[in-house]
Amino acid sequence: MPRAFVAIPLPLTMRSTLVTCRQAFVDADPAWRDEKWVAEENLHITLRFLGIVPDALIPYVSDAVRDALADMEPYHLRLDAVRAVPRPRSASLVWVQPSAGGEETAALAEAVTAATSFLEFEPEGTRFRTHATLCRARRPRRVTATSLDAVEHILRRSEERAVSMSVREVTLFSSTLTPRGPEYEELAIVPLGR
Repeated sequence: MPRAFVAIPLPLTMRSTLVTCRQAFVDADPAWRDEKWVAEENLHITLRFLGIVPDALIPYVSDAVRDALADMEPYHLRLDAVRAVPRPRSASLVWVQPSAGGEETAALAEAVTAATSFLEFEPEGTRFRTHATLCRARRPRRVTATSLDAVEHILRRSEERAVSMSVREVTLFSSTLTPRGPEYEELAIVPLGR
């Protein structure tokens, strides 16, 4: 029975840019070097964490998401702003957020949430906010303005394809926790539209 989630995987060019951002952040503030940075291959935008899903239900989840996204159109997403969450003086997360496509992604997350409500899994947290997580701090810590500026500088100077993508599909993933970090496996790819 896998731990499952629905997400927008990021293309290689965007993931490479975010790895460059990570290096710039750590160069500006080496105290963050040993925090839990998301591995390049795992960078994504989570739409909904589903919890433990029995193998027998995976096809039903996939079909439910497919039905929910049948009338949704592909859209443009631009990840180009960095944020320390919840605040720079005591951050537990470092995110990259969009200047374009955030509302469409929130609508996508809402559709996926409604479609998978039969699982009766209620994740913790607040309302959905479009983001890709770069880092999870082991304990809340200060984020310097220099670190955030270093990342913003890279995002502003990157080519369009390095920070933008066309969202045309979502992926149902399984997540296996290992000592080296989570390992993700694609269970289903669901296109937007018919």
